[in-house]
Amino acid sequence: MTIKLFSSSKLKSFAKALLGRQNLPIPEIKTPSEPFLYCIDSPQSKEAISAAFVIVSGWIVGSESSQIEDVILCNESDDVHPLTVVDRPDVESAYPNRTAIGFQEFILTSQLTLETSWFIQFWMDEQLYRFPIDLLVSGELCEEFLQQKQAKLQKIRPILQCPVCESDRLLVQNSVLSCPDCSSKFQLNSNHYNFLNRQLTEYGNIKSTAAISANDYDPISLQLIEQLANGLILDNGCGLRNFYYPNVINLDIVNYPTTDVISIGEKLPFKSNSFDAVFSLAVLEHVKNPFECAKEITRVLKPGGTLYAVVPFLQPFHGYPDHYYNMTSSGLKNIFSELESLDCTVQLPGLPIAALTWFLNSYVQGLPQPIAEQFKDMKIGELLAHPDSYLNQDFVTFLHPKTNEELAACNYLLAKKP
Repeated sequence: MTIKLFSSSKLKSFAKALLGRQNLPIPEIKTPSEPFLYCIDSPQSKEAISAAFVIVSGWIVGSESSQIEDVILCNESDDVHPLTVVDRPDVESAYPNRTAIGFQEFILTSQLTLETSWFIQFWMDEQLYRFPIDLLVSGELCEEFLQQKQAKLQKIRPILQCPVCESDRLLVQNSVLSCPDCSSKFQLNSNHYNFLNRQLTEYGNIKSTAAISANDYDPISLQLIEQLANGLILDNGCGLRNFYYPNVINLDIVNYPTTDVISIGEKLPFKSNSFDAVFSLAVLEHVKNPFECAKEITRVLKPGGTLYAVVPFLQPFHGYPDHYYNMTSSGLKNIFSELESLDCTVQLPGLPIAALTWFLNSYVQGLPQPIAEQFKDMKIGELLAHPDSYLNQDFVTFLHPKTNEELAACNYLLAKKP
């Protein structure tokens, strides 16, 4: 069983939410009229949840001086699920003179009580508020998902090795995988193998994050999954996957519901020559040592196996939880120089228009509202002069510091050797 750790703020949410069980007085819950605005991004209204998990996300806007805290998902049966508060610069830009927060969390549908009304509940300025959220759960898939998990973990077991010393003599003792050669110990349960012990966490420079990385497979990935239906594919740095394929082993540093193996890419816990294909999709920019990760990917590929790697070149800074390196096509081929390059092209999701719209949208969101509207009215031709000519313009001087970091043309480092 996985023990989920909560911050003091989340525990405070639990305590406040449970007051009703003890028949203690709680503040009156007000309807969302004047005090705040809100939006639910996920799940969509009246959308039946047919996956084994649901992402609950959205935002709340209060007054200029409001303090919003302890955001939870709850129902009429006193079931409580704390939600993680995240920054929402897009909402802050739309409401520049008000307090804005985002919330998100992924929740297993098996943890949701069926046929009940659900609410987002929070405290703002010592007052308790709530608003409804649609959670229409399809319960049949939960048991099917758990069965698929068990079958996948059994399939993985014969190819596991110790990521510390590379021994293949791992022993199972209760809920622990132990290595008799280096004495390393790792956790296991009915949902995943967890190789992220303290030693590997420090080695990979792993940082905690509230961000949820969730993307769909592109046509190339789907084609390989179909072609290798009887084979084994490693999705190295998978994130949260909307579909759970029996021939794809999901590896990530985050314990998502669809994660099969928790580990770092620099020290993969698999024997050499184990996989028919390896996916590394928008991952290598987030690792501390992409060369070491590439070497590990090459090691676990079977002879004749296929690598499918995607790495950004002109994408802004985006940390999940950090962002180290972008790559040119030459750089991407260089770190996998031991492999035979079949193709290195620009596919539809990575066309230049994607970089251009990302830059422009982030730039607009980083400006105060009146200046943002003026900037959007400018023509492309007005932005083609030398950058020095714009240095005193409001759309440059008032850009948010976080946006400056996200979209920087260059980063400058001054350092001193100790």
